[in-house]
Amino acid sequence: MRQVQGLNRVPSVENYDLFNKIYQKSKLARTQQSSQDLLYEGDQYRIQQSQQMLVEYLKDLNEMIEDVVRLVDQLHSLNELEVNSLFQHLKKQLRNLKQVIQAIMDLMLGKGKSPFQAQKPSHVNIVMVNTIRTYLVDVYIPNLLETAKYALDNFEGYKETFLKDIKIASTQLIMINLIFGASVDIDKNSLFSLDKNHKDWKELYLICERKSLGDVERINQSFDNFANTILIGHAIMGKNSRFKNEILKKLQLAINSVYYQIFDAKKEAFTNMSQMKAQNAIEVMNMIETPAIKKIMAMAYPKIKVNCKIYIDPVVTPISIQWVNQQLKVGQLNRITTQQMKLINEELHLDPNAKSILHKFDPQKLRIRILCNSSIDDTSSSWFSNSQQHILHDTILIHIHGGGFIAHSSSSHQSYTREWAIRLGIPIFSIDYSLAPKYPYPQGLDDVWQAYNWILIYCYKHFDIQPKRIIVAGDSAGGNLACALTGLAIKMGQRVPDGLFMAYPALDLRFNFTPSYLHALTDKIISHTILGICVESYASNPLTQLSSDPFINPMMLSDEILAKFPPTRLMCGTKDPLHDNTWAFASRLLKLKKNVQFTIYEQICHGFLCYKTIKGMQEIQMCIDDAISYIEELINLSKS
Repeated sequence: MRQVQGLNRVPSVENYDLFNKIYQKSKLARTQQSSQDLLYEGDQYRIQQSQQMLVEYLKDLNEMIEDVVRLVDQLHSLNELEVNSLFQHLKKQLRNLKQVIQAIMDLMLGKGKSPFQAQKPSHVNIVMVNTIRTYLVDVYIPNLLETAKYALDNFEGYKETFLKDIKIASTQLIMINLIFGASVDIDKNSLFSLDKNHKDWKELYLICERKSLGDVERINQSFDNFANTILIGHAIMGKNSRFKNEILKKLQLAINSVYYQIFDAKKEAFTNMSQMKAQNAIEVMNMIETPAIKKIMAMAYPKIKVNCKIYIDPVVTPISIQWVNQQLKVGQLNRITTQQMKLINEELHLDPNAKSILHKFDPQKLRIRILCNSSIDDTSSSWFSNSQQHILHDTILIHIHGGGFIAHSSSSHQSYTREWAIRLGIPIFSIDYSLAPKYPYPQGLDDVWQAYNWILIYCYKHFDIQPKRIIVAGDSAGGNLACALTGLAIKMGQRVPDGLFMAYPALDLRFNFTPSYLHALTDKIISHTILGICVESYASNPLTQLSSDPFINPMMLSDEILAKFPPTRLMCGTKDPLHDNTWAFASRLLKLKKNVQFTIYEQICHGFLCYKTIKGMQEIQMCIDDAISYIEELINLSKS
């Protein structure tokens, strides 16, 4: 047998025997029943049978994990001592996994004291527990075995790639251990714990349209090509972050840009993503905002008549964390209170010179980008004229960009907002809200609230726009803010938007486990690490009450507020970690008999509205078209 590159000695037959043993066990486990077969509806006999079945599955899994630990030990013995800590960390996480599995089995068998909220076997959410067990045997362990097989087969460039795989596997396992334990206590009546034939699901299927962008293999290849460009950025910024000196950073950036165009950046990027720090995440996600990238991206944007930026002062009393917590304390935050809003800075907004100041760059003020393919300002009319104003537009769209609350701007989302403005024939007000962690919650929400009120109260004084119909739209983090803004308008008794459109919205930052979160373990756009950084950054104010605030978690908005929601349209992809947010929120609106519809795109990941760029996914045009159709539908509904 040949010497394996990067190893100290030749793998033994025992190494291969153990690999084959685990492989066969994994293959057998994959033939076992799926999560939805383990249901606790029906008679007591079936409930007990399901519980016993799960215990057997978990027992098999624990034996498999023990074999994996032994295999890691053997791979460790083949390698140099300098990577000792890497293997030790993986083994520690594998043993932690065994402990979690054993604790669940003990609870199911009624042994000892339960470390979970569930204290009886009947309390365990066996569907969610089995969902994670299935992921381990279908995805995680096979991936780890593939890594081991590479090592044993002496593939080219083994050592560096193998060690990166071990780092990634170890980091993924930390998250798996957390959600595995949490899965035990998930409400058994939650949507994703129910059989897909349950009436709640049947009703949802009636308002959901599932779409494919084309041949699956072609779509996957197109996405991989697009994602690899992003991964190169991750790899470059990951290397570049090691330098503090700005000159060295720029030099290294140039070198790395060439290097990763030539060599595969995928492993380097996944390693960086799995161990990313907050500042690295912010730099990586904001690469799209660098002047050079913005210029390149702008080359693909359609030409538009109006693309201007305005800078506004606050309009009403700000939404502060103190106000939020006081409302929580007295039980009023999630209720309609129709509080009288206090206008502020009226003298600034009513100043005859306000219009000239409005377009003047001021980093201390809130920036709003206005896009429109026709005039928004009839220069022949005077602001002080007593004659009837010439209204050019009575329908507008307010857009709130995504970017995990920590990145992006109205600029980087013009790849689709310009097309929206052109084809819809209406002005789009795209809000550049303050970004975390420098400006944590509720600053971003307050910014969109101030912009919304400025548009309602003062917009007509500066532009020939007097909105009779307002649609609010947001993607990802912007979907969160769009939904929270709508809820806040209802709570405060302010004018409610006439329609709400959200693409892949982040509506529950508590990240209570649902099956789609497992996609984050391997997602090329938003990994589990980046998701965590985004939430921690946005909720970084120590006074933020993440678990009980409905305006940071719009999924928690009360039925009282949701009952007043306007017609709502949503879209998401099946491979998006936030996929389940779309179904769950649509379900809540549907139960309140609200006008809600949504589209699910097969095999599509997070953030797809931004994919249509240079070297991007042209297939995403279908999603942009569908978004426009949804917005047109919301506009027409508001006219009826």
